[in-house]
Amino acid sequence: MEWISLASTALGAAIGVGSTLLADRVRWRRDRAGQDLDVRRQMYADYTAALSRIRTALNECAQEDIPAAERPRRVREVFLTPGAYEIRHQLAIVAPPEIVEAARSAFVVLRDTRDLLVAGASVDDAAYVELEERFDVAVAELRTAMRRDLGAAKSITAR
Repeated sequence: MEWISLASTALGAAIGVGSTLLADRVRWRRDRAGQDLDVRRQMYADYTAALSRIRTALNECAQEDIPAAERPRRVREVFLTPGAYEIRHQLAIVAPPEIVEAARSAFVVLRDTRDLLVAGASVDDAAYVELEERFDVAVAELRTAMRRDLGAAKSITAR
């Protein structure tokens, strides 16, 4: 009869250790998912802020009276300074494909705007106005996709 108490003790220990290991694994996964979400949230904020800084800088270039010889260098400089290229490459690693595509779409509109300004366009040109409108749409779609990925409410007032 001694073996029954020994077996039940061993079984109890195995169940206790197993349940502790399982609980630790579940907690680790939950913590890891939260950390991943925080990384994406910060990266999304950084990227949209960089896009906004580029847009503002390009708009200022479009309104400035920059000598034609210096304009291409100046426009390219303000386009690169916020670091959107770098953040976009980071997004390609950690974000889902729909975010990566939406991020690329918004970036391409700004790149087209940069190229238009390098060619000499101003804020009054129809092509510039059209690109501004396309950028607004692209950023709205990007933010919607980001909010969906982060599990954010559709509206900050809808709870």
